[in-house]
Amino acid sequence: MSFIKREADYAIRVAAFLAGQNKKVKIDHICEKLFLNKPIVIKIIHQLSKCGIIVTETGKYGGVSLNPDCVDLSLLDILKCMGFVNSINICVDQPEKCQLNPICNITVFFKKIQDDVEERLKSAKLKDFVFSEESLNIL
Repeated sequence: MSFIKREADYAIRVAAFLAGQNKKVKIDHICEKLFLNKPIVIKIIHQLSKCGIIVTETGKYGGVSLNPDCVDLSLLDILKCMGFVNSINICVDQPEKCQLNPICNITVFFKKIQDDVEERLKSAKLKDFVFSEESLNIL
């Protein structure tokens, strides 16, 4: 099982792509540029929209765009929107339930890993991962 689910990974890519656009983008264009299928992109857009990360507009001139206030979001913010839970095991989350606590150094080791992952995801900002239309055109 993956630590970061496929939809959450794709959500970061969709948000990074939208951050590189200065206009509303059609879903089909997102699918084409990011090599994603339409059902998963629709699901991702629905969830990112619920979290206020992207703005959607229906109709002939509709499309999706990144909420301008969200360019400074962290990757952790986007992952949490998609249901990500940064949890290595129950002993880290609820040490009182571990019968070997406080002598178990394994829990301490796992807690350090969990904290490191969370800190790295918090410090990684969406604006640092923007896909420009030009860079995608070389693929």
